[in-house]
Amino acid sequence: MNNNSIKVDYKKINRKNIINNVLIYLSVFVLLLVITNYEISAFTKKQIYQNLLTTVKENSKTIAYWINDRIVDLDSYSLVNAKDIKQIEESESVFQALTAKEWYDFIFIADNEGNIVFSIDNNGIKNNLVGRNIRDRDYFKESFHGKSYISEIFYSDILKRNVLIISKPLKNKFNKTIGVIAASIRLNKFYDLLFDLNIGKTSELILINNVGVILSPTRLGGQPLVDKAYHKSIQNPHVGNSGLKIHLDYRGQKVLCAYQKSSVGNFYIASEMDLKEAMLPVNQVSKIILYVFAPFFLILIVLSKIYSATITSILKKLTSNLENALQNLKKQKIETDEINKELKQKIDEIEKISKELVLSEEYIRFIINSISFGIVSINLDYGITHYNKNLLSLFNIKEIRENQNIFDTIPYLNNSNVREALENIFNKKINYSFLKEKINRGVGDEFFTISIFAIINDKEEVVGATFLVENITEKEILQEQLAQYEKLSALSQLALGAAHEINNPLLGISSYLELKLEEAKDEKEKTEIKNVLDNVYRISTTIRGLLNFARPAVPQFTNMDVNKLIEEILYFLSLQPLFRKIEIKTILSDIPLITADINQIRQVLTNIFINAAQAMPNGGTLKVETAKIKYEDLIQIKISDTGVGIPPENINKLFEPFFTTKKGTGTGLGLSISLSYIKNHNGNILVDSTVNLGTTFTIILPVRQKGKIFLAEEEVIS
Repeated sequence: MNNNSIKVDYKKINRKNIINNVLIYLSVFVLLLVITNYEISAFTKKQIYQNLLTTVKENSKTIAYWINDRIVDLDSYSLVNAKDIKQIEESESVFQALTAKEWYDFIFIADNEGNIVFSIDNNGIKNNLVGRNIRDRDYFKESFHGKSYISEIFYSDILKRNVLIISKPLKNKFNKTIGVIAASIRLNKFYDLLFDLNIGKTSELILINNVGVILSPTRLGGQPLVDKAYHKSIQNPHVGNSGLKIHLDYRGQKVLCAYQKSSVGNFYIASEMDLKEAMLPVNQVSKIILYVFAPFFLILIVLSKIYSATITSILKKLTSNLENALQNLKKQKIETDEINKELKQKIDEIEKISKELVLSEEYIRFIINSISFGIVSINLDYGITHYNKNLLSLFNIKEIRENQNIFDTIPYLNNSNVREALENIFNKKINYSFLKEKINRGVGDEFFTISIFAIINDKEEVVGATFLVENITEKEILQEQLAQYEKLSALSQLALGAAHEINNPLLGISSYLELKLEEAKDEKEKTEIKNVLDNVYRISTTIRGLLNFARPAVPQFTNMDVNKLIEEILYFLSLQPLFRKIEIKTILSDIPLITADINQIRQVLTNIFINAAQAMPNGGTLKVETAKIKYEDLIQIKISDTGVGIPPENINKLFEPFFTTKKGTGTGLGLSISLSYIKNHNGNILVDSTVNLGTTFTIILPVRQKGKIFLAEEEVIS
């Protein structure tokens, strides 16, 4: 090998492969062994439990049949051919036949008071129990009331040994209960039956009462009525009608216990087996499974060696091929480097073009986003393909998904005009449509221009449309204001002309009437002249208002105290008849002096105060508040009344010339002149009113005025 040959320790690789393969396969093998053992063991354990439960049930049936046979025996002797209990000994031979059976120790008969009047044991000995009283025994009480009774095994203080008593009511030939007949079961016969039913070396079939005390002897040393069927360290496990439990027995050994309550007596029949013996089939199954899997483990090791040898051989071939390939790669590397240089030059050129394209796309996108119109493009299915940021802000849209339906996204465009325009573009190949729509988005009517252009591909086919949307509400408002200004300008010119034409003749008329008033002596004539003169003065006042509206005086600004001016005006007005029923309240805050024309402000305040009083003909409250507006170089004067209020439809007309709600008493120029004065001060008047609750006028004035305006000559009207 040359210096570039690859050195590999194949023996070491072979050993590692064998170990790795064994570990991998062994883990799968062990997992499979555990799962198999668990499943089979669980099945076997279930079978053991089921067999033990079945055994207990069958044994319980056997014991029940045996006891029922004894009850049937006794039942055949519970009806005697005697009139009363005194004649019972006449049936002695009958009872001797019962004791002759191998199942009974003795029988005895008690009268209705519980006194034993007759007894006989299996040896033929009679009346050894006569004179004893058993009326407090449960079996006597139950049978005396007509029931068959089977006691549990208990220690008899009469017989001085453990007994199992069965009893029935004793009836005479007239089927009348004359006493109780009872028989004691021969316990050794009964116990032999239990021992015959045991299975296994360590199994036991025992009787247990409700508190767990053993009622029958056991093969392993348990004593009836002395030992309990469970260890003193645990509680009684025999509860309910039946069950299967693992617990410690009276010896302290773990046992598997199946138990069931007897159907014929007040005791349990329990089958117990040492847990090791019970689980022996499970252990045997585990060993069998292990023996079955052992050969597979040996085969696994052999296969691992064969597999590792194969892999090592392949690796040797691959290494040899790799060495040859490395030599070829070195030769090809020089050629590849040359190719890479050429490719790098091409890539640099492509990247340069790509950057230029990206910049071009971004520039176009910036241009579209910079357009003040809302722009959105759709396909023939009305799905959105492109849009700019101004469209989102124009309709308060957070996000637009690709191909989202335009009418779902912008429902304001979903009307017959827009749909008809799109139909014309898509179907009739009309290239352009222009619409002007009024849209209400919950903030009042707004006006939009909607221009729709066809998108045409290289084949002269319409593939979509582009919308240009512009909110022209402000332009519409400006146009309306311009029309209003033109109207007011014409009105001003009319007012000036009318004032000049009317003023001179009116001055002559008033002078003549004043002269006639001085010469008149008749009171009636004076009254008539005075009425005419008042109307002339009223006309003069109206013309002065027209002049003030059409050619308002230039304000003369001085520093003034607004609070002091308000107090002076209110004091003067409070003395007038119009204000007699009005309660005046003032909250005048500490505000700075302002630069204003005191005469114009006085006229504005007086006009609004009088309007407020006239809105309260039956009395009310006039409240005046002044305050400095926070963070602004402004003050506000708030004038509130509790009058009749202004209907909503009249709010926007309040400051129009000649608009008045005072039919026959007002000129309709007061508020329009007041607004013009406040506008001369760069301020504003706001109105808030509720019908039948009152009105609030808020006058906003700057603290300082820029520059100083001097009064021009003013035309005087008498």
